[in-house]
Amino acid sequence: MTRDQVDCIVRFHDINRLRELDRCIFSLVGQRYRPLNIILALQRFSAAEIATVREALAPLLAMPDAPQLTICNLEQAVPQDGRTLLLNMGLQAATGRYVGFLDYDDVLYPEAYETIVARLRETDAAVAFATVRVVSADIHKLFIRVVSEMKEPFQRGDHVIDLFRSNFCPIHSFLVDRNKMSREELFFDTALTWEEDYDFLLRICARHRSDFGLISTRIGDYYFKNDGSNSIPTDGIANPAQQNAYEKVCAAIETRRRTMLVSPGVQAENGIVPPQPGMTIRSFLERFGHH
Repeated sequence: MTRDQVDCIVRFHDINRLRELDRCIFSLVGQRYRPLNIILALQRFSAAEIATVREALAPLLAMPDAPQLTICNLEQAVPQDGRTLLLNMGLQAATGRYVGFLDYDDVLYPEAYETIVARLRETDAAVAFATVRVVSADIHKLFIRVVSEMKEPFQRGDHVIDLFRSNFCPIHSFLVDRNKMSREELFFDTALTWEEDYDFLLRICARHRSDFGLISTRIGDYYFKNDGSNSIPTDGIANPAQQNAYEKVCAAIETRRRTMLVSPGVQAENGIVPPQPGMTIRSFLERFGHH
């Protein structure tokens, strides 16, 4: 494990979205924190497409003190939606102490990793959370135009109890300290293609200390786009197939709450002394009621 390095896993699945990827990587090149390794997880790209990606990013990565770039390519044919597999592939390639995530169509501010790594070191937490600004954007062939800032599109929260209740933490709003947990704990459930990051956080935060001291600090932007390319529709779930898929995801998340045990350490940090054996996330929530 490379001491103090941040590995940022970037998922990318569509060669036609290079302009958005370029903006994403630009935000990582601009990070004040070093050492930084960008793990670009590609979904079934041809050799020619991989070469195109390298060529497109070369000017950014040739800048002085640019981050390292590691490219991984998912080749297996199934499942068709490989977004969870891309995350696991990126985790397998990670070599640094800290790991974060950033999708190709979002960005981080220059101080993002510097700020959140400092918080992890200060608190000795396994995962530290900040927040991101959410913007509505028009996607054009040659440029992307931010139309407006969206007001509170995610539910609000500032505590692990709130996180156990609902997901208010976008995937690029947190960093994980790999020194605090086993390699076997760091995986995404491949049965999920929505809320895979929330399931990941439920498992990590049930076992290890989490910190929300930066939850009011914005470290990046999350783009809701007008071209329908967000993984979750920006205008809501409209068709029966999407509704059925969403209901299955909700059931899987609730199963996780009812089966995932909360560690004695997490219980103690929240005032449950002595720790209760067999306490699940669901029983933990029932203990606190309406926090």
